Amino acid sequence: MAFKLYQQTEVNWKLVAGLKIVVFVGIILVAGLGFAWQKKNAQINQAKVKIGFSGLINQADGAILTIPYQQTIYKHFGNAINPQVKIPVKTITGYKNVEFLIDSGAVVSALPKTMAEDLGVNLSELPRITIEGFAGQKTFAYRGEFVLMIGNEEVVIPVVF
Repeated sequence: MAFKLYQQTEVNWKLVAGLKIVVFVGIILVAGLGFAWQKKNAQINQAKVKIGFSGLINQADGAILTIPYQQTIYKHFGNAINPQVKIPVKTITGYKNVEFLIDSGAVVSALPKTMAEDLGVNLSELPRITIEGFAGQKTFAYRGEFVLMIGNEEVVIPVVF
C-alpha cells in the first residue's frame, strides 16, 4: 500500500511539474507574441491621416499618409527632431512634392512668396493681412489657398505668403 501511494505521489508531482512548465512556456509565448504584435503595429512619433485632415484627430485604420520625424541641425540650437513630410502640391505644371514642417502651434500654413508664381497665384490680387508670430511680432502676409493631394483626394488649405 505504501509503495502504491508513493508511486501515485510521484506521478502527481511529475504531472504538476509538467503543467507548470507548460503554463510558464505558454505565458512567455503569449507575452512574446503580444510584444511582437505591438511593435509591428506601433507608430511611434508618426501621425496618420485618412482622407482629409479630420483623420489627424481620428487616427482611423487604413491611413494613407504617415508623417515621420526627421533630424534637423540648427545653427544656434544644434540637433532637433521635427515632423517633416513631402506632400504633393498642385502647381501650374502639375503636382510637385513640397517638404513641409508640421507645426502644431500654427494657425495657418505659410509658404514663401516665391512659390506663389508656381501655384498660379498673383499676390497683388490677394488680401494683405497682418499676422502675429513669435513673441507677438507682427508682419504682413498675403492670404490665399493652395491644393494638396492627400491620398486620392485634393484638399484645399488656407495659406499665407
